Amino acid sequence: MIHVMASSVLPASVSSVWGLIRDFGALGKWLPGVKTCVIEGDEPGDRVGAVRRLEMGDVGVIREQLLALSDVDHTVMFSIIESALPISNYRSTISLLPITDGDRTFIQWRGQFEAPLEHAASMEARMPTGIYQPAFDRLAEILA
Repeated sequence: MIHVMASSVLPASVSSVWGLIRDFGALGKWLPGVKTCVIEGDEPGDRVGAVRRLEMGDVGVIREQLLALSDVDHTVMFSIIESALPISNYRSTISLLPITDGDRTFIQWRGQFEAPLEHAASMEARMPTGIYQPAFDRLAEILA
């Protein structure tokens, strides 16, 4: 199992950041590379079990399922259930913590997955630097 993580400080309150993160269907607003993002069926974007369908510019369609969402802990957890990426058993958690010195938020994105040996190193590098950090950068732009 490969474990990856990235973190950042965003220039906004936890409630402001959470307003963007908690809507599982709004990922396209703050993750670069997303062409479309829709919740399948008639599920709301904050219901555990909801499935979102992403069309990504570089890897095609990815389907993800919301596994947990906590308005108390400001945490969302999801898994990839379909993807052309060379990974399997992907689970991800995004967590927010208030920074009490100023109106800022600490954001952490953790992922774990399996990958074939020939893709393990590239996927381990791609997730935090090519996906998580660009998302943080975009969130910071939106919230500034």
